[in-house]
Amino acid sequence: MVKISLAAWLSLALATPIAAQSTAANGSIEGNISDSSGGVLPGVTVTITNLDTGAERSVVTNDLGLYRAPLLPLGTYRVVAELQGFKKFEQTGVQLSVGQTQVVNATLSVGAVSETITVVSADAPALDVARIDIGHTMSDLEVHNLPLVARNPYNFALVQPGVTGYENVEFGVPRLAANGAPMRINYQIDGNTNTEKDRAGLRLLPMSEVMIKEVKVVTTGFAPEFGQTMGMVYNAVTPSGTNRFKGEAGYLFRRRPFSAFPFFFGCGNTTVAASCPPIAATAQKPDTRVDTGTADVGGPIVRNKLFFYGGWEQTRRDLSSNSPLTISPAVVTQLGLKAQPDSVPNVQTAKFAIAKGDYQLGGGNLATARWIRFHNDAPYNSGGGINTLERATDFLDAMDSMAGQVVSSFGANKLNEFRVQYAHRHQQSVANSDSGTGPAVTVPGVAGFGAPLAGTGQGNAGFDFKQNITQVIDNFTFIRAAHSYKFGFDVQHVYDERTAAPQFVYTFPSVASYLAAKSGASPLGYSSLTQIAGDLNFNMATNLYSFFVQDDWQIAPAIKVLYGVRYDLYRYPAGIADAPLAQTRSFNIDKNNWGPRAGVAWSLDDQTVLRASMGIMYDQAILGGYEQALQVSGSPRAPLYTFNGSAAGTGATPGAPAFPSMVTSGTLSQQSPWAIDQAFTVARTWQSNAQLERAFSNQLTASIGVMYAKGTQLPVVTDVNLINPVGALADGRPIYSAAVNASTRLDPRFNHINQVQSIGESTFKAMTLQMSKRLKQGLTFNVQYAIGKGLDNTPLLTQLTVQSEAGRSDPSNLDRDIGPNPLDLRHNFSGNIVYTSTSHSSNPMVRGLLNGNEIGVLLQFNSGLPVNLAASRDLNADGVASDRPLSVARNSLYLPARKNVDVRYTRWVPLRGSVRAEVIAELKNAFNTEQLGSIITTLPVDALGNPVNAIPADPYQFLGPNSGTVFEQRKFQLGFRLRF
Repeated sequence: MVKISLAAWLSLALATPIAAQSTAANGSIEGNISDSSGGVLPGVTVTITNLDTGAERSVVTNDLGLYRAPLLPLGTYRVVAELQGFKKFEQTGVQLSVGQTQVVNATLSVGAVSETITVVSADAPALDVARIDIGHTMSDLEVHNLPLVARNPYNFALVQPGVTGYENVEFGVPRLAANGAPMRINYQIDGNTNTEKDRAGLRLLPMSEVMIKEVKVVTTGFAPEFGQTMGMVYNAVTPSGTNRFKGEAGYLFRRRPFSAFPFFFGCGNTTVAASCPPIAATAQKPDTRVDTGTADVGGPIVRNKLFFYGGWEQTRRDLSSNSPLTISPAVVTQLGLKAQPDSVPNVQTAKFAIAKGDYQLGGGNLATARWIRFHNDAPYNSGGGINTLERATDFLDAMDSMAGQVVSSFGANKLNEFRVQYAHRHQQSVANSDSGTGPAVTVPGVAGFGAPLAGTGQGNAGFDFKQNITQVIDNFTFIRAAHSYKFGFDVQHVYDERTAAPQFVYTFPSVASYLAAKSGASPLGYSSLTQIAGDLNFNMATNLYSFFVQDDWQIAPAIKVLYGVRYDLYRYPAGIADAPLAQTRSFNIDKNNWGPRAGVAWSLDDQTVLRASMGIMYDQAILGGYEQALQVSGSPRAPLYTFNGSAAGTGATPGAPAFPSMVTSGTLSQQSPWAIDQAFTVARTWQSNAQLERAFSNQLTASIGVMYAKGTQLPVVTDVNLINPVGALADGRPIYSAAVNASTRLDPRFNHINQVQSIGESTFKAMTLQMSKRLKQGLTFNVQYAIGKGLDNTPLLTQLTVQSEAGRSDPSNLDRDIGPNPLDLRHNFSGNIVYTSTSHSSNPMVRGLLNGNEIGVLLQFNSGLPVNLAASRDLNADGVASDRPLSVARNSLYLPARKNVDVRYTRWVPLRGSVRAEVIAELKNAFNTEQLGSIITTLPVDALGNPVNAIPADPYQFLGPNSGTVFEQRKFQLGFRLRF
């Protein structure tokens, strides 16, 4: 009797869902089968059928009456439970999302198996009583019916719980932060990596909505299976074909009359934001021309066996209005150049494509193959301002990803998931028919012309970037009694290859001095010559290894725990054996990256769950520092030559060449290499969270959660070569000598040594209120409000992160840079709403008007981002050109609150059967609410660091509104779509 009671107790315990982020691209169905008296029923055959593809998997309940079917493809399912002597149980319409475990419990009544008890899944509760992670899954309905004027689905992350930042208006990466970790995102596609490894915050592949079925965003509490991030996981799951042929084709467009004037239009950089003049009656809006075509189709090749899916998008944008040419026509004539247009003719064409096949192998085994491609052709991507078309290059950006997955079952309690991927990205800047020849020529503040060779990076002819990632993943699941054990590995081989542009640039003080040099009258009349020579090619290889083991264990009727450990090992590139710096001859391999994690979900009653988790999360591999250390090592492999001309204050350097000659020897510029600290370790955060969630109906839930994260070993770039200060500023910052010798530099061979160290720290505290409604009666929504505070002392440079800062203000005291992280939003309300109207009116006209109206809304209301106030000079001669004025803290000024509502309206027009047409109208910033995205924060200071003028507390009193980051004015987009 005791044994039976214990079995019943355990079976009831296992009737709750398992962790919602237990699989990367699949879902699970499980539950408990009992008789009408509550006794468990072993030996029940449970058949789970995918209604979209016909695939079936049969499992049998164990001695505890429990069945589990993990690693199921996404879709709609029917669950049937049968046992001789009992009526058959059937539940239909079981919707399975990515990472989700749907619980289908059944009570079998005595009777003939030919009799059936049917349950409809719509009546199941929305509360997931055992979910541990914190996040949200965007359904297919949300992904494809929310406003997306920018055509960038990564922006959807900003309306998820715990995420702050701002969107990208094109195909680039949005600026995102979670858990106080700016730009730490593990981007994934179908559970495979989509994270570029050189700088924090980059993804490999831009995505189109035709490539996405669902988006899973998890900010904290994720299982040991997931890692390589201190922030969030963004997993985009691709669509698959089914037994039904279906598809769509659409066209969206924008034109100049569709948009409002940009905020602060015509204000320029010499007027404070508060005093911007009204827009002149004769002003013309910037030209806008955007055309987007989309198409996708999927269906069966062999019914119930083999399926296909394909999608395509092309977006063509005229970006010329973003790059006006401001060089004076009189200067163009004086230089003897051809007449310049009003703006750079940059018309971007981005193409997306996906092809996918799914093959049911039988016996519960499924094979999937997928190919994705992105290609961005952006002619004249550089140039503009005072730079003529001669300085413009074409930017080509291409990425391909090929992946495969095999899910295999071995009996009813053993499953294996094998995934493999090869991803390739290639970026290059190439000269076009308007590109100049010879050296680049710069007259500061007046003109830039000649060859596009002013630098070595993107935008200069010859720049080339490649990154290839080969990935193999294998996860094995073993189900035994109350436990679901899972363990696996993830191996990534990252190969990087770069070619620097051959920088060759003369700088002249005036147009007259250039003309004199050109004529031969004064061939040394330039200010300076900079030229790079030698080997401009570079490559490196990195291997990333991850291992995990975890257990999903129900230990009491209302309590479930998920615990485990993850281990990450990053084998960085080989060093340079003969490098001048010892730090660059070999790099430290941190072998102590153990990340224990544990979470619990406690069902306080049928309507309330308390969940909590804690654990250690390790940072992604940020290879930009290693790239810098290997490329800028201080060796003469790619020497940079500099010469002063006669126009320089010190006169011409001996041996300076006559314009426009090149050089192959001469005066090497003072080297400032990069290095990696020999004690460098991988950054980590210790995270803990708790959330109380309550169901108010079968469709509506609300929650309150708290979160704390402590980051340690964070990367920071420090100039370790400066010694023996010659003075100090009034706030204590040491002043260093500009001379380079043994008394001023630790290594007098070099000026600065920028070393990546793991010494930074951060803290983050937040409280989040969230409310979600599952789709019913046409309405679904997910909204949240968060109050939080994120502080760190790690102002990272652009070589390591997309969201960069100026760098350390004091190389001797890191705590001088304690301040808000650059994406810190103290108050943030965000969310999304989708509503589809329905009418049951007896009047066919009324019914026709009220049916088929769909509205999607994105909400962003926040308290504004912090910005850093900088001085107009290097106050302490540490090589950081924009120190902060005296007694000004890092990121101490906040921009105004931002209020943004995006709206999409879709009108369905039924044509025949399942075929319908749609008219789509989208609005970015529907109410045209003014948004200040950036200002000029460089302040004039005296030699002692005192501001020349009082520092305003109001950001509207600063110059250059929207001179950098620009939040968009109202933009209207119109479109049409045909679905079948």
